[in-house]
Amino acid sequence: MDGVVNNSLDAWRTGTIGPRLVQIADRPWVRDEMRGLRDARSRRTAVNLALLRAPLNGVDLDSDDHAMLTWLADRDADIVAGVHSLLDRARAAPPVPGAAEAGHE
Repeated sequence: MDGVVNNSLDAWRTGTIGPRLVQIADRPWVRDEMRGLRDARSRRTAVNLALLRAPLNGVDLDSDDHAMLTWLADRDADIVAGVHSLLDRARAAPPVPGAAEAGHE
């Protein structure tokens, strides 16, 4: 049944595209490019993670907190900058009078 269209939404002939994509993806220059993209993403995430953790210095973080920060660090640069700014401003803000007592009632 090679070359048969499985349904009307399938515009490609079955069995022809997949093997060709594997051949292309297996080329050394494609592998090198993909490795470079992964390395750049890892470096970006590491830098963003350090940026997000800086305002939280001294705060006890559990594994869920670390997972959330790692997830955020992999987001768009504008998102990371916005969250970093929010954390910095929260850290620098004076304590709200009576807030500590209100949280323990």
